[in-house]
Amino acid sequence: MSTTRQSSIDNQTLATRGFGTLAIALVANFALGWAVLSQDLVASTEFFRYPAIGVWTLLGIGGATVVYWGLTQRSATPDQTFVLVAAVVLVLSFLPDIGLALTADSVTTSEAIGLMILHVPPAVVAVLALPETPLGR
Repeated sequence: MSTTRQSSIDNQTLATRGFGTLAIALVANFALGWAVLSQDLVASTEFFRYPAIGVWTLLGIGGATVVYWGLTQRSATPDQTFVLVAAVVLVLSFLPDIGLALTADSVTTSEAIGLMILHVPPAVVAVLALPETPLGR
C-alpha cells in the first residue's frame, strides 16, 4: 500500500492559503496582544511585544505551511495527520514559555501565560485554513 497521496495541493493554492492563514493569525494575535497590553494583564513585557508577536506568528504559520505541504507530498491522510501534528506542536510550544517563567527572573507568570495564549490563535487558524478539509475531517 502506498503512503503517497494521489493529488498533492498545488503550490499556488497552498501559498494563497498560507498567506491568508498568516494574515488572519496576525490580526488575531495583534488584537489579543493589544487587549492584554492595554489592560495591563501582564506584569512584565520583556518578551510580550508587538514585533516579537509578529515574528513568532510568521515563523509558526510559515512552519505549519511547510509541514502541511510536506504531508501532502508524503502522506495518504495529510489533513488528519496535520491536525495531529499541529496539536502536538501546540502543546510543545508552551515549553519554552514555561522555561522562561522558571528560569528568567524578569519574566513573570502572567507574561509566560500571555505568551502561551498567543500560540493558540495561529494553531486554530492553521488547522482550519490550511487543510483541504478543515480540522482534518
